Amino acid sequence: MNNLQLIEKILYYIDEHLDESITFEYLAEKFNYSAFHFHRIFLAVTGQSITDYLKKRRLMYAYKDLLETEKTITDICYTYGFNSIQTFNRLFKETYGVIPSELRKSHRENTFRSIDTILTGYKKRVHFKGDFITEPRFINREEFILAGFRKHTGNGFQVIGESWQELKANMDKIPRANPNTMYGFEDYSEDFCREPLQFYYMAAVEIERDTNVPEEMYVKKVPKSLYAVFSVNGNNTNNEIYKAFQYIYYEWLPNSEYCLSDELCADFEYYDERWNCQSASSQIDVYIPIKKIVD
Repeated sequence: MNNLQLIEKILYYIDEHLDESITFEYLAEKFNYSAFHFHRIFLAVTGQSITDYLKKRRLMYAYKDLLETEKTITDICYTYGFNSIQTFNRLFKETYGVIPSELRKSHRENTFRSIDTILTGYKKRVHFKGDFITEPRFINREEFILAGFRKHTGNGFQVIGESWQELKANMDKIPRANPNTMYGFEDYSEDFCREPLQFYYMAAVEIERDTNVPEEMYVKKVPKSLYAVFSVNGNNTNNEIYKAFQYIYYEWLPNSEYCLSDELCADFEYYDERWNCQSASSQIDVYIPIKKIVD
């Protein structure tokens, strides 16, 4: 079973349990997903966070009941988990432009979207694949240690460039395990925000165990993991790295039989002798920590 098939099961489960208290954490645990992986996959397929999807799905079914049944507005409100009529009226008007009582009088057309419609929309929407990225190879890599400069993107994505500037300015202070490699490490394990996307970014080099590094540098021990490794062609003049991540998370991963590792909530770009920012024939690797989906 692949991720898309699992998300389909989850979408049907949600529709069948909208009258219950459903949370992001509950769904992730029930369907054996890590919270981080569940967020990435659900967002990729539906285009929404689980919180927004649940709210809009409940409102959509409430809309359907208002048009097709004689249930009271109060019954509909509490059936779909809204805490008060005031909250229900406010959210309904924000979504549909009218309050529930006005909708019932207006006899508008139903706006119901089936699960099949959602999945068909996803399949039409994804088209990121291009010649700039290879299909993955799978590599088991032992634990390794990084040292570098780490900044949080909550302060703006310009901090990524600032991290690289600081690393390059201090390169001669670091005893490197390999003088020809560098890492762009995206760490989602702490202070991660789903909306808007925020995480720690680290421009780093690999060091040997017990290496002394300057106090201002951050040290990250990266555990052993299985990786899907994608080679990306180009020097990023045409946003090849961004497009690669779009393809990986929005097309390859949902249709794969792998999920993201719950032991390493991160991914990284690996720069070696193939990288030259002045050359269009440059190449880097993108590493995604994964594990096989358990049905």
